[in-house]
Amino acid sequence: MHEKPLNGKVAVVTGAGRGIGKSIALAFANAGADLAICARNESEIEAISEEINRLGQRSFFISVDLGNPSEVRSFSERVLSEFNYIDILVNNAGAYLERGMFVDSDPELWWRTIEVNVRGPYLLTRFFVEKMRRGGKIINLTSGKGYSAGSNSSAYHVSKAALNMMTNGLANELWSQEIEVNSLVPGPTATATFDNAQPGKERSPDEILSAGKDALPKGLPAWERVKHPDEVAQMALQMACFPSGGPTGQIFSLARRPM
Repeated sequence: MHEKPLNGKVAVVTGAGRGIGKSIALAFANAGADLAICARNESEIEAISEEINRLGQRSFFISVDLGNPSEVRSFSERVLSEFNYIDILVNNAGAYLERGMFVDSDPELWWRTIEVNVRGPYLLTRFFVEKMRRGGKIINLTSGKGYSAGSNSSAYHVSKAALNMMTNGLANELWSQEIEVNSLVPGPTATATFDNAQPGKERSPDEILSAGKDALPKGLPAWERVKHPDEVAQMALQMACFPSGGPTGQIFSLARRPM
């Protein structure tokens, strides 16, 4: 029997209560990692933590608002108190709060998007990186919207562009410590954010995918395919399992492009 590839590793996954983060956390646990997970909804991450435990792995969970610096610091300190070090950081949690035109945008929601999508990953990385073992991996979940200006949702575009640049800068800074930093672009994925669901009306990934194209949000390119979060998790697992000295400052994308 092959040894689990993440056996003995400690991974931190944000936004792990549902969607992509949930799938990544469970994929890592299946691969042998112990997990520290967070999300805003405590009942969701508690359920995921129980699943991780049933897989035979240690888990630590806490409800965290990544837009709140004191909560982010407290989470980081408690994780390090629990595990002493980490090997993998997945900055998955994000906010997509302001979808309209810039001139009509709500300044509070616009800036809140930046706080969650940029300051949150910055603070987590800042607090954890000195306790990351050699061969560590930082995986930042970003978006194709961070590579194009678009015509609306400017806060999200700006936040993901900033996260892309942070990925590249960290890759330059940390390569000598044998810590790889890469971006993961899922492309359209069956999540509540993609579904633009109202609270309490979220559909599961399987429900979204089984509903057919007519029930999907409008504007999806003809060449694109909506993916299950488990597909994104498999890419994240592959990135986490690269040997030390592997790719860094790179973009791993499941988004499709026209021929």
